[in-house]
Amino acid sequence: MTRVWIACFLLLRPMPADAGSASDAAAFARVHAYERARIRVIEQVSSSVACLFGKGNRAGGGSGVIIDREGHGLTNFHVVAGMLEDRIGEVGLSDGKIYEMEVLGIDPTGDVAMFKVTGNEFSFIDLGDSDTLSVGDYALAMGNPFLLAEDYTPTVTLGIISGLHRYQSGAGDGGRALRYTDCIQVDTSINPGNSGGPLFDLSGRVVGINGRISAEERQRVNVGVGYAISINQIKRFIPALRAGLPTKHATAGFTVFDRGRDVIVDQILDDSPAYLVGLRLGDRILQFDGKAITSANQFGSILGTYPADWPVELVYQRREKKYKQRFRLEDMPFPKIEGGGMFGAVDPYGPHPVTRQADRRAVKRAFKMYQEAVGGAEAASSLKQIHMTGTRSMTGKSVKATKVQFNEMRKESTGLANRSTPVMIERAIRWALFESPGSLVKQGYRVIGADKILDRIAVVIEHKREDEPTFRLSFDDGDGRLLQIEFKDPTTRKRTRYEYDDYRRCGGMKLPHARRLFLDDKLYAVDKFKSIVVKG
Repeated sequence: MTRVWIACFLLLRPMPADAGSASDAAAFARVHAYERARIRVIEQVSSSVACLFGKGNRAGGGSGVIIDREGHGLTNFHVVAGMLEDRIGEVGLSDGKIYEMEVLGIDPTGDVAMFKVTGNEFSFIDLGDSDTLSVGDYALAMGNPFLLAEDYTPTVTLGIISGLHRYQSGAGDGGRALRYTDCIQVDTSINPGNSGGPLFDLSGRVVGINGRISAEERQRVNVGVGYAISINQIKRFIPALRAGLPTKHATAGFTVFDRGRDVIVDQILDDSPAYLVGLRLGDRILQFDGKAITSANQFGSILGTYPADWPVELVYQRREKKYKQRFRLEDMPFPKIEGGGMFGAVDPYGPHPVTRQADRRAVKRAFKMYQEAVGGAEAASSLKQIHMTGTRSMTGKSVKATKVQFNEMRKESTGLANRSTPVMIERAIRWALFESPGSLVKQGYRVIGADKILDRIAVVIEHKREDEPTFRLSFDDGDGRLLQIEFKDPTTRKRTRYEYDDYRRCGGMKLPHARRLFLDDKLYAVDKFKSIVVKG
């Protein structure tokens, strides 16, 4: 960024007498190269920026950004709040066309929502890493302020990141809605209509979703201070939003206050997860999920970026001894926004046909991605044929070598309810995943939320049928890899959890092998799925 600023300074300074020198010519060439690169980035990302409207109503609206080729996009909750009764709206893209869209998952607390554009493949943009931002970095905001984009080509503004880790209090229901915690402050011009639009870095990656401004009294015109929800916060909610789910934010079960330079626990619920792992009144909070804690306000701001049930690591001090514990955050109630409330919308938290369809699509997407991750649809089809008949190998060769192996798997993957050991149940679940995604969707699977497993964001899918044990599958939301299987042992009733961070080649595929096994959260080692040895 420093080189860009120097280049801009060179462009604006008075022309020296020897401007024709080779060094000046090279400097100006670099300036023009930076300009051309910025213009190319804008051209590349413009087609992913959306203008959002209510169905048949172009008098108002907001902005959004498409983040995958299927047409899923991000925007603000307050942009789509008026569409929640039927969850239908319209999207204008830079090709000049209007498309119908569905409103999927919503996050009223964090002011985020997901939509899906109806149609075939769309231009989309990659998500960046907002944790890499620094004050002074350049940022591009794109959207439809004041409805200026009559042809749906977005307006572009350029500025800098003027602050990080800002906190903006919420609105309605005791301030529990539309809270901007640990957000990005920019001087990039953001105005009414920009809400829900993307904040880009100069590489063209989305680093935030614009949503609020500081305005003059009684005016709606930006005075130079805008706020964007960080994309790293939003990433934790995306699996649930894509599935059409309303999402809850987290609470820690304890509060803190500042005592000098120390952050001290002043209240704690005795049935909270934090208490159960050992935290007590008077303890000093040192780190929360890897971030050093320096004030009570900072702790509350960071906490506000997490979904309910998210796993975190807490480092705290009691007297001279330090402790490190992991636990899951609790859920904070939804803000009350029923009919006649803050947005004049119907209760958005109940089931809706659009959300049910979104959940089925999300389940199918996860299974398709998993099959691609282990070797592709063709390899999965070959595996299924072996699995059902035992008459072919993955490569068309070495039939005998795979026939015995896969016939054994076929026997163990039928009659899940009759499996008697965790090893057999886990194996049966894994091999059931090679059915066609469409077939699996009809078998009682549904997305229930997101999780962090092996430091990856996962989509969590639950299978629940009366004739079989309930189990959960967690897939990497980015590449589809299986990260975890969880179920209750029907004999011992212990909660059994397998984690996978090892993919081994088997014929033409790379299949997941467990690295760790947990029984009621106690860690065990797994040896080729045949024996379980207590670790340590």
